[in-house]
Amino acid sequence: MKNLSKEEKYIKKFMSELGTDEPSEGFHKSILERLSPKKSVSVYRPVISSFAWKIIGGAIGVIVLSVLLFLPSAENALPLVDQLPRVAIPQIALSLPRFSIPIITLSSIVIQSLVVFTLLACVTVISSLKKWKIS
Repeated sequence: MKNLSKEEKYIKKFMSELGTDEPSEGFHKSILERLSPKKSVSVYRPVISSFAWKIIGGAIGVIVLSVLLFLPSAENALPLVDQLPRVAIPQIALSLPRFSIPIITLSSIVIQSLVVFTLLACVTVISSLKKWKIS
């Protein structure tokens, strides 16, 4: 090692004057923190919200009520709706110049399906309003 060149002597002298750098105090801890996985905080949110459960419960209630009112309880029995006393409603005959209003007769299953369709349409509109935060 006695035969050192000028450049090697200069580098040795330079290194001895400057000294070696040491890492800062929290260097090792900061490296370990970067390597360790961070714990994620998860917030529990149910799949079906409480508002949706209320809508589902209301729909089930409407279905049960419509079954009780519109379906007969026995083979020869009448539905509860037909057992109610009839109220005389005056019929209005309206004739227009070229056409008349037709009288539509619907079966009970069609009426039930229209009621359920209307309820589901209302549920859809209400849920979309809540989603868009319009109300």
